[in-house]
Amino acid sequence: MSRDNDSTALVLAIVLVSLLGIALAIWSLTAQRSMWGMMGSGMMGGSAQADPGPGGAEWGILLASATFFVAAVAMLFRATRTMPHATAFAPASPSAAIAPPSVAAAPATAMPEVALMKLLDEDERRMYLEVRDHGGAMLQRDLVRLGTLSKAKVTRVLDKLERRGVVVRERHGMTNRVRIVAKAAR
Repeated sequence: MSRDNDSTALVLAIVLVSLLGIALAIWSLTAQRSMWGMMGSGMMGGSAQADPGPGGAEWGILLASATFFVAAVAMLFRATRTMPHATAFAPASPSAAIAPPSVAAAPATAMPEVALMKLLDEDERRMYLEVRDHGGAMLQRDLVRLGTLSKAKVTRVLDKLERRGVVVRERHGMTNRVRIVAKAAR
């Protein structure tokens, strides 16, 4: 997952640098100034000549930047089209044994609650048990009103539980309804 984020960040960086190159080349072309003339025309000493206007460097930078930009956009488009959004996966470690939310709709085998409790940290365990004791569904604001955790902490813990596929949050007015995804086998 972090590899996908790193490659996406690299492609976005290429897009930004390409856009900067395009902008500089277009500015140079519209201002009718040569980039080499702006840098001191590359001559040692001597008097400065009249600026001949945009030259091959500007057109080369514009063409290279436009090519990089089109290639980066194509890579981003291809990556978003081929990305598996809701595919099942085989967990690599015991801590990943809980299915992610995208797979939550698929029929899941019940995990023994004892095993689930071992995978959760103290706050996650407390939150899971509270929701379970309220019939498997509860409003997020009611979890905050219990007073054991702050509003921000409740949100962070629910984020972790949701990533692990233990609970889902559904919009319910100005709050969320927190629901346990699959009942654990007792």
